Amino acid sequence: MQAHDQKLFVQIIGQLMISDGVLSDPERAYLDRVMDSFSMDAESRKQALHGISMDSPVEERVAGLSPEARAKLLEAARDAVGVDAGSSKNEVAFLARLEELVGA
Repeated sequence: MQAHDQKLFVQIIGQLMISDGVLSDPERAYLDRVMDSFSMDAESRKQALHGISMDSPVEERVAGLSPEARAKLLEAARDAVGVDAGSSKNEVAFLARLEELVGA
């Protein structure tokens, strides 16, 4: 996966995780594991994390992903929803929106 995809991927997963208003320690650890799996360097991680915002249109981010990244996105998003003790309505709704956008 290219660096551009990695950044968007992390931002989408981060956006999902903050949709309930909080990024918990387990959620942050999950984001770190995702970035570790991409072997992202410190600067790439900083850029990806800095861009996480609920105000960013997820539609544009998903549209910017390569087919390879889109194929992996839903699995990571489903795993992300289960990281906390429970999933919020906002997280479930965000995941449903991702499923629509990816076409699952």
